[in-house]
Amino acid sequence: MYLMRLSADELHALQLRNGLVPALEAAEVEQGRAGETSDGEKRAWRHSLPAVARDLRDAGLGAVDMMIEYKLPGRRGPADVILAGVHPATHAPSYVVAELKQWRRVTAAPDRAGRFVVANQTGKPKRHPAEQTADFCRALIKSHSALVGNEARLAGLTYLHNAADSDVTDLLRYPRTGLSHLFTRDSRGALIRFLRERLTAAPGRPAAELFAAGPVHARLEGLDPRGQLQWHGSGFRLASDPAAAQRFVLDSVRAAYTAQDKSVLVVTGTTAAHGSRLVSSAENTLNRAGYTTRVLSGPCTAAFPVCDVLFCEEPWLRSVEALPRPGRGGPDHIAPLLETMIKAARVPVFVLPSDLTAPADARDFDVLIRQAASALQASEKCIQLDREFR
Repeated sequence: MYLMRLSADELHALQLRNGLVPALEAAEVEQGRAGETSDGEKRAWRHSLPAVARDLRDAGLGAVDMMIEYKLPGRRGPADVILAGVHPATHAPSYVVAELKQWRRVTAAPDRAGRFVVANQTGKPKRHPAEQTADFCRALIKSHSALVGNEARLAGLTYLHNAADSDVTDLLRYPRTGLSHLFTRDSRGALIRFLRERLTAAPGRPAAELFAAGPVHARLEGLDPRGQLQWHGSGFRLASDPAAAQRFVLDSVRAAYTAQDKSVLVVTGTTAAHGSRLVSSAENTLNRAGYTTRVLSGPCTAAFPVCDVLFCEEPWLRSVEALPRPGRGGPDHIAPLLETMIKAARVPVFVLPSDLTAPADARDFDVLIRQAASALQASEKCIQLDREFR
């Protein structure tokens, strides 16, 4: 059950009258939840909830309903807010679980894989917030009558509205799924596009009422004795979720762009056709965001103008490899060409599909790219889209 439900327009108006936090506190008392909310969570009420309402209004989605502090049986903490509305393509109810963080700077914990340190916060390293959101979404999918068998109705996002990309690069690099998109203040435009892909301007009240009225199984199957959901399904593969795959690649590009040291990105685990569509979509999105991009996919060329992001697909590399050399023992032209490409771009991205049939004498481009990156003292980071995420 949620603590309070109102539209983005209504929340905005309540905040302008300085009435949002008092109204939520009164709802806590009325529902017997007084004292459950920390001062930090109340600061999120004051700052984070209005930020989401502002973004919804700017997206033309002011009528979308916001179910605040939604509690789910068997879960230790509530979701910050669940957005309810109508899907623009299916016209079915559509929901977005949103985790809101006021974090400004986050780095990977040096001695704990998958854990992160938040600046100015003490205590144990924290889980990735998008992973936390995805867990809550999975619990909803397994338990809520409006979502069982209708998983496509639900998406999840984490919004660090105070953070710049450059201050959370370790978070941006972390693999995610369609249930765990991540946005910062630098990607607010992408957040607005994402919201428009999931919700329309129609009133969200009917969808919210359907969600509120739908029964939730009191005893969730798959809970261990500590009340934590164990995901027994086959997990998710980014390759089968184009939107999640594109967001992960884009976030990896943004992380590499803002990092101090140069990184070469290698995308694997996709087909040639899907890889080309991903590159095209990513290029368009980056261009709209103001990045300069170049895509190498057609006839080979030796000219590489300086750009922010250079996408190179494996068929292009093969066309270079097939160029005649002065004798089989002649100079190798692919290695210096790779180095030239890496130097030309702030973020070089190589897409190596898994469904291409290589000639018998073909070389491993991943190895060649790694060698070229090493020669330039740049790191190689591999984005495996066919990896399973739970």
